[in-house]
Amino acid sequence: EALGVKPFSMTQQGLMSGKRGLFEKQDQRPLAQGWMTGFDNQSQLQELEKQYQQSQAKWQTYSESLKRLKAEHKTIEQQQSLLQSLQNLSFVELDTRTVSLTLEKLDVQLKELQDPDSDTGKAEQQWIFAKTQLGEIQQKLNQFKVDHQVALNGLEQAKKQVEEAQSRFKDDLNQVEIESIQVPYPALKDEKIEQLVSIEREALQTLQQKLNKQQTQIADIENNLGKKMVSAKAKDTGALSETGVELEDIESYLRQLEVLNKEALPTKLERFSEYLNLSSDQGVTQLLTRIDNEVSVIEERIEELNITLQGVDFQQQRYLQLVPQKITHQSLQSLQKAQRDLRSAAMQDDQGESQFKSLIVIVDQLKNAVDRKRTRPALALLDPRYRLQFSVAVIERETNVVIESRTGSKGGSGGEKEIIASFILTASLSYALCPKDRNIPLFGTVILDEAFSKSSQAVAARIIFALRQFGLNPLFVTPNKEMRLLREHTSSAVLVHRNQKQSLALSLSWQEIDQHLLNRSSTSKTDQ
Repeated sequence: EALGVKPFSMTQQGLMSGKRGLFEKQDQRPLAQGWMTGFDNQSQLQELEKQYQQSQAKWQTYSESLKRLKAEHKTIEQQQSLLQSLQNLSFVELDTRTVSLTLEKLDVQLKELQDPDSDTGKAEQQWIFAKTQLGEIQQKLNQFKVDHQVALNGLEQAKKQVEEAQSRFKDDLNQVEIESIQVPYPALKDEKIEQLVSIEREALQTLQQKLNKQQTQIADIENNLGKKMVSAKAKDTGALSETGVELEDIESYLRQLEVLNKEALPTKLERFSEYLNLSSDQGVTQLLTRIDNEVSVIEERIEELNITLQGVDFQQQRYLQLVPQKITHQSLQSLQKAQRDLRSAAMQDDQGESQFKSLIVIVDQLKNAVDRKRTRPALALLDPRYRLQFSVAVIERETNVVIESRTGSKGGSGGEKEIIASFILTASLSYALCPKDRNIPLFGTVILDEAFSKSSQAVAARIIFALRQFGLNPLFVTPNKEMRLLREHTSSAVLVHRNQKQSLALSLSWQEIDQHLLNRSSTSKTDQ
C-alpha cells in the first residue's frame, strides 16, 4: 500500500509503483554511462574519449577486413578473366604439330641418354658408384673422428688417473714392500687395467676391515689384560702390592707369573684338585643323592599304602592302587646333564679346569633354585615330592588286571569320583599321620563335619570301612537322620544335649542313646 501511493518508489527487488505518469525502471545501460555532474564536464569528456578509442579499434578491424576482401576480389577477377579467355579459345588456334614434333625429339634424346651402352649411361653408372663410395668413405671418416675423440678422452682420463696415483704414492715402495703385496695382489693383465680403480678400492676396503678388526682385538686384549692385572693384584697382595695396572707394568706381572708357575703353582694346583674332588663327591653329589633317596622312600611308603588299599573294596571285587610316576622337569634335565658333564670333565687331563667349570654350572643351578625356591622349577629340583605324580588304577581282585587308570576327574560318574576322592583323601591322611616305623597312625583322630549329607548308604558304608582299615578314628558330626547308617557300622556315639544355658556331651552306646531319647520324647521342641 505504501509503494502504490509513494511517487518514484522502488523496492530492493526492483519493483516500481506502476503509477501512470511516473518513471519506470530503465536498466538497459550501466549507470556510469552518460552521467555527469553540474560542476564540470570531465566525466563527459572521459566517456567520449573512451567511446572514441573503442570506435577507433572497430575502424581498424573493419579497415583490415576491407583490405583482405579487396585482395580476394582482385584474385577472383583475374581468375574470371583467365576462365573467360579459355572459354573464348578454339582448338584450331592451337599449334599442336610443333609441340608434338618437339616432344618426339625430346623423347629420342631422353632414350639416347638413358641407354646403358652410351657414354652418358656409362658416366651415370660411374657417377652412382663414385657417389656410393663417397658415402662409405664419409661414414668411415665420421667413425674415425668419433674413435679419435674417444681415444683422446681416454688418454686424458688415463693421464689424470696416472697423476692421481702418483700423488697418492709420493714415496716409492721398497723391495720388501713390493714383495709383500705381489702375493695377494699379482700384476694385472692388459685387459684388466681399466678395473684398476675398483680393484684398488676393494683392496683398500679389505685392508681397512682387517685393520679395524685387529685394532678391536688389540683393544679387547688390552682391556682383558688390564682386568687380569687388577684381578692378579687383588689376589697377590704380596709381590704385586705396589705394582701399577698400566700396560707398562706388564713385565712385573709376567715375572711374578713365571715365579708362580715354577714354584708355588704346582703345590696350589694339587691342593685345588683335592678340594675340587672333595667338593664334587661330598657336596653336590651327596645332596642330589639324598633327594633321590627320599624319592625312593616315598615310593616305598606308597607301596605300603597300596597294601592297605588292596584290603578295601572300591567296587565289588575291585580295589584301588596308587601308581607313582616320576616327573622329569626341564630344570631337573638341565641338572642331570650338568652332572653328566661333571663326570665327563673329571676324566679330562687339564689340571681340573674342566671339572671346576662343570661344578660351577651345577652350583649356580642349585643356588638359583634356592633363591627362587617357591617356583615350580626350583621345587622340582630340590623337593622330592615334586618329582612324582600319581595316577589311580582300578584293579580286579581275582585276576589282578587293571580295569582302568585315571589321572584326573574326567570320565566316570559322580559317585565313582566321590569314592575315589574319599579313598585317596583317607589314604593321604593315613600316610601323613603314620610314622615311618609303624603301619597305623599313632594319633589318627579325624573329624568329619556334615558327614554323608550327600552320599548314598553304600558309599558311606565303604568310606567307614576304609577309615577303619586305614587305622583312623573318625568323629562324625551328623544330624539324627544319619543315625541308622552309623548304628549299622559303629559301636558307640557321642550324644550332645543343648538347652538355653548349657550343652552336655555324653559318650554312650546305642542302647543307652535310644533309652535317653525315649525318656525325653515328651519334652518341648526347643529343648530337643
